[in-house]
Amino acid sequence: MKFIVLILLVLSASASVKGEPMHPLLSQTAVDSLQTRLRSSQPDTNRVDLLLMLSRELIDRHEELKEPLANAYEYSKQAEQLSNKLHFTSGKIKSLYMLGQLVGTGSEANRLALIKEGIRLSKQEANKPLEALGYYYLGQTYSSEAENLPIKIVCYQKARQLYLKLGDKPNEAYLLKQIADMHLWQGQSAQALRELQQVLVLYRAAGSHRLHYTYDLMLAVNRQMGNYQEALHDGLAAIESAQATRDTVSIGGFYGRLARVYEELKQYDKALVYYGKAKRIQQQHGGNCDAFFPASHITRVLLTQKKTRQALTFFLAASSHTSVCDKPDAMHFEIGLRLGECYTALGSYELAEQNWTKMLAFVKTVDDADKNEGYYSISIFCLHTKQYSRARFYLNKALALTAKLGPLERMANVQLLLFKVDSAQAQFPAAITHYQRYKAIIDSVFSANKTRQIARLQIQYDTKKKEQNITLLTKQNQLQQVSLKQGKLLRNSLLGSAVLLSLLLGVSYSRYRVKQRSTALLEIQQREINQQNQALEQVLGEKDELLGEKDGLLEEKEWMLKEIHHRVKNNLQIISSLLSRQSHYLRDAPALAAIRESQNRVQAMALIHQKLYQSDSLARVNMQDYTREIVARLVNSFDCSPSIQQQVNVSGVDLEVALATPVGLIINEAVTNALKHAFPHQRTGTISVGLRRLVEEGYELTIEDDGVGLPAGFDVAASRSLGLSIIQGLSKQLHGTLSLTGGGGVRLNLRFAAIHLAAFQPASV
Repeated sequence: MKFIVLILLVLSASASVKGEPMHPLLSQTAVDSLQTRLRSSQPDTNRVDLLLMLSRELIDRHEELKEPLANAYEYSKQAEQLSNKLHFTSGKIKSLYMLGQLVGTGSEANRLALIKEGIRLSKQEANKPLEALGYYYLGQTYSSEAENLPIKIVCYQKARQLYLKLGDKPNEAYLLKQIADMHLWQGQSAQALRELQQVLVLYRAAGSHRLHYTYDLMLAVNRQMGNYQEALHDGLAAIESAQATRDTVSIGGFYGRLARVYEELKQYDKALVYYGKAKRIQQQHGGNCDAFFPASHITRVLLTQKKTRQALTFFLAASSHTSVCDKPDAMHFEIGLRLGECYTALGSYELAEQNWTKMLAFVKTVDDADKNEGYYSISIFCLHTKQYSRARFYLNKALALTAKLGPLERMANVQLLLFKVDSAQAQFPAAITHYQRYKAIIDSVFSANKTRQIARLQIQYDTKKKEQNITLLTKQNQLQQVSLKQGKLLRNSLLGSAVLLSLLLGVSYSRYRVKQRSTALLEIQQREINQQNQALEQVLGEKDELLGEKDGLLEEKEWMLKEIHHRVKNNLQIISSLLSRQSHYLRDAPALAAIRESQNRVQAMALIHQKLYQSDSLARVNMQDYTREIVARLVNSFDCSPSIQQQVNVSGVDLEVALATPVGLIINEAVTNALKHAFPHQRTGTISVGLRRLVEEGYELTIEDDGVGLPAGFDVAASRSLGLSIIQGLSKQLHGTLSLTGGGGVRLNLRFAAIHLAAFQPASV
């Protein structure tokens, strides 16, 4: 296991994706218009602005589309000279920033000096926007070598803090995304994912819909973490966002990275579909040269499918149209690699050797990821031709690069090939070590449970309607060696959650219908939820037929309880995702608030099953951890964490899931009401949640705040608030005594008895 942990720690951001330009690229028509205006402009500040806009556009196009820089340097230099003549300080600062981005300006040290001078002038002028822009460009100027990543992060952090003070949420979000990208390069995947989730919140709060680059980066993070279900969702969301905003400059790359995820999941037919889309897009925008590389990936998939003749024919046709290419070394390397693989698979070892020689001639000109693939593939050829020492040489090179780049599946395959080499050379102790490492990686990362879950994921994507429906279809697993008593407990738990969930979504749907007078989208969601619940009921029905085949083992029973809790949690997360997707189509603030509150309710229930799945106890919930997480999530979702303090005192209380679910929902509703109403105009305050066991075998739940209190004349019984209705209904369900008092804040007190599960009957909410 130490070996696996080491590999996980050294994974780098090989999946890191091409960056998003800070400013959206202009259309060719807009660029032509700028050039026309420049030709007729007078030598004034307007001309400086036109020169800088054209320079920035050419630099961004070079970075994003690999287009020539053309007159970028001349434009920037003219802007600097005219700014000096006009004493136009902001123009001079921007000119320095542009010149600092251009390689033609000189060494990296010279370019850094130009940008630092621009930052100094912006501080002198007290121009915060230009100072923030300068720190961004300073971070961009440093290369992406590992030793430069910390200083790049510092530059981006300074720019982000300035944009935060300026209230510029789009640029604050953009800089946070740049920081997340750097953390991905450093292998800090979990931190990068948290930052990217915050980026989405900031962009949405600013009303921005250009979320595709963020989703694309989240795909890379989740792929690196092995979260393939989330990676697929992010990939499809990136494509949908790009099409919805008509910003399809990078959509070929989005298709290619989504295809790579499908390829790693061994869903080769879907991988071929998306690689094909990437190839067509690249051919439209960049010609046969850009389309060559997706074609090479298609060839790799066909070889994996054992379609060797088809792969060879396809690749020979694709490589015959690339005589003129701006990346000739990478292309020649790729041709040698793929033809070497094809001829090796066909057993034409002499032709394969010729192409391996061609590949090795260009191996120093390509990046580490391509080197890794080349060394791995040639080692397979050496094994086929019994060149064991040569195979070991290339496998050791591949091993070093794989430890740096990942993914872990490649590491497992390298260890397996080393096992075969050692076995062939009778080095049996070393062979055993490599095989143990191979099994450790496979067992740790590609466990049977995760593989089954991912293999069942089916995603349908409708590009014409620009609508995405992701449906997780769980097949029926054989439920062996489970006792009848535990089966009933599982069924009651699942059906109880389904009833509560259906009720909450029904209420949310009703409020949305009044606001929007449109039921079509929510009807679709409701049908999907019903299908998920029916699938779970069918799985439980199949269990009864399998009872009695063998006596149950305690280990299998515990596994089944964890599996069911895991599935309930996954289904609730799918519902939360559907509600999140619905919010993208809404503009009405009350409707958005209703959707957000419904998401919080679903997440409160999902968290119970997550805690049960992760804990040793499969029937009781640690309420202290659960309550802390609910309150923290709610405060973060209302974006008021700096002003609201949280106090949670729930130590030593564990509740059965039948009690924990309604108690959690009551906490969710009460804290939500406090965050919405108790602290207007960014008022500071404290929300306290307490849960203790009473001497008389019961419990007391207390939720209070020090906010503005209840309005004068407020009648709890006459209130038609959805939150209070849910609290009152759930209190009846617990057979508890509820009191609500106001004045100098609001205090909710609920006393309820510890009811045995068999006697627990849900009340109507």
